[in-house]
Amino acid sequence: MEYVYFILLILGGLIAGSFAGMLGVGGAFLLVPLQFFVLTQMGYDPDVAMKVAIATALAVTLPTALNSAYRHSKKGTVFWKYAALIGTFGFIFSFTSSFIANYLPGSVLSFIFGVVVLAAALRTSSYKDTNEDPANISQNYLKYAACGAIMGTVSGLTGIGGGIVVIPLMIFVLRFPFINAVGTSSATIVFTSMGGIIGYFINGFDIAGLPPYSVGYINILILIILAVPSILMSGVGASITHRVSQKYIRYTFSAVTFVIGVTMIYKSLGIRLSDYI
Repeated sequence: MEYVYFILLILGGLIAGSFAGMLGVGGAFLLVPLQFFVLTQMGYDPDVAMKVAIATALAVTLPTALNSAYRHSKKGTVFWKYAALIGTFGFIFSFTSSFIANYLPGSVLSFIFGVVVLAAALRTSSYKDTNEDPANISQNYLKYAACGAIMGTVSGLTGIGGGIVVIPLMIFVLRFPFINAVGTSSATIVFTSMGGIIGYFINGFDIAGLPPYSVGYINILILIILAVPSILMSGVGASITHRVSQKYIRYTFSAVTFVIGVTMIYKSLGIRLSDYI
């Protein structure tokens, strides 16, 4: 691996870990397109590159989410009962969706990824602090099951741990205060990422053209390069959440994810911005 790609992956891990801690997301919204870029630049088939990127991002997400959930739990912002309920359904649907993803072209997965990230960016940027009372949280368990199913499906298809989807659902459907949505989301991601990891681990065996050091679709070398800085920064990000205005964090997150979402949609359609500049 060339040094420039090595440095890019380390920087990506640092930034993704920071966002994971600050916003209760897995960080895959950045790690998937970054890995896809690196792998395709190294000459790997886009279909294989996309699935390796998704699987490895989920593998990075698991320890990052564990560290983030631990930090948020110490601050008392994780509702573990609800996290377990959403996470159980998230695990099931993430595992199932990973099998579906195995049969989809990389361009389709890239398009789905871009649309999900773009929608989450727009929704998060429009969030208003309308509910900050935990007493208003929904007690309808069917809603929690549905949120887990949506979260898991998106996670299995895109490699996103699910936080980028479930946080808006927690806020607008389940009536979570923002700070509790962030903390609880980090815990649910632990469940959903495990489901996807197992699925991609199984489906990636006997696939030709995988990068060296791959176990199933999970690339161990890239996993290590991304996971170490991501885990370290997730704790820092979780601390920042409780010190900085949520408005500024949300706007920064929305801006970054908007650019990534648009870029991935363009790539999935085979459009290069350089052709029009």
